Amino acid sequence: MKKAVIASILAAASQAALAWGPVGHRIVAETAALLVEDDLPATWGPLIARHRFEIGVYAFLPDASFRHIDGANGSVEGPTHYLSLDRPPYDPGRGGTVDRRVVQFLDLASIQLKEVRAPKGGYERGSTAIGDTRRVYLGLYALGLMAHYSGDASMPYHATSDSNGYSRGEGGVHFYFEADCVNAFEPGLSKDVLASARKNRPRWLRAWNANADRPADLVMAVLADSLASVARVSELDRHDAVTKLQPPGSTLDASRKPAADGCRAMRSLIVDRLARGAVLTATLWESVLPRDVDFSGARKLQFSDMELGTAYVAPR
Repeated sequence: MKKAVIASILAAASQAALAWGPVGHRIVAETAALLVEDDLPATWGPLIARHRFEIGVYAFLPDASFRHIDGANGSVEGPTHYLSLDRPPYDPGRGGTVDRRVVQFLDLASIQLKEVRAPKGGYERGSTAIGDTRRVYLGLYALGLMAHYSGDASMPYHATSDSNGYSRGEGGVHFYFEADCVNAFEPGLSKDVLASARKNRPRWLRAWNANADRPADLVMAVLADSLASVARVSELDRHDAVTKLQPPGSTLDASRKPAADGCRAMRSLIVDRLARGAVLTATLWESVLPRDVDFSGARKLQFSDMELGTAYVAPR
C-alpha cells in the first residue's frame, strides 16, 4: 500500500513542477539525515537516519502535491520555491519567498519537537501514536517538507529571474541541470554528495557566516551562492551540452545532447550544489532538535506508515 501511495504522488508531478526533481530532493534530504547522524550519534541522529527514506519522500511533496492543491493552480505555492536575488528588493516582480517558507516549516517542526522528552516505541504506526512518539512523527514530517525548500535554495536557477535560461537563448537549462543530469548520474551521485558535504561543511558554514538562530539569513547566504553559480552552469551548458541555441528572449528550448553525454562536465558542480543544500538542511534541522531527550525507550522506534497529509499548508 505504501508503495502504491508513493507511486501515485510522484506520478502526479509534471516536469514543469520539478525543483531538483524527485531524485535531487531525495539526495538532499537523505544526505542531511546522515549528517545529523554524524553530529548526534547518541540522540536524534540514528532515528533521523533510519527514517531518511520517509523524509526523502516528504521532501518531494511540495512539488508532487502542494503545487496541485493550493486552490490557485499553483500560483500560491509556486513563489515559495525561489527568490530572484538579481532583482532589487523593492521590485514587486522579484517575487519568491523561499527564505520565509523554510522558516515557516522549521517553526512547525519546532512546535512539535520542543516538547519531546522521552519517546518510546518499536515498529509502530505514527498515525495512531500518542504523546512524544506522535510529536516525533509529525516533527519528522515537517522537517522533510522543510528540506524541499532548503534544497531549492541550493539550486542555481531558483535564485535568478532568468529561471530557465530564456534570456540567453538557453531555454530548458533549469530542468536539464536539476533533473536530467541528476537522473543520469544516480546511482553513484548520492555517495559523492555525502562525501562532499562531510568534507566541506565547516568551510561552507564559515563562508555563510552561519547562525542557525537566524535561519532566513542562512538561506539567503546559500541563495547568494546559487546566484553566483549561474554563470558557470551557463558556460558548461553552452560548451558541452547545447547543440543549438535559440535567439535570446525566445521561449523555445535550446537543443541539447542526451544527458548521459551533455551533463558530464556539470557533474562536479551538481555534486557541489546538492551537498550545499544538504549542509544547509542539516544545520537548520539541528537548530530545532532538543538536546535533553531520553531515547532509551526509542532505540528501535521505526514508524511503519507515513504522514502524507492532503491538506495544503499555506504560506504565512
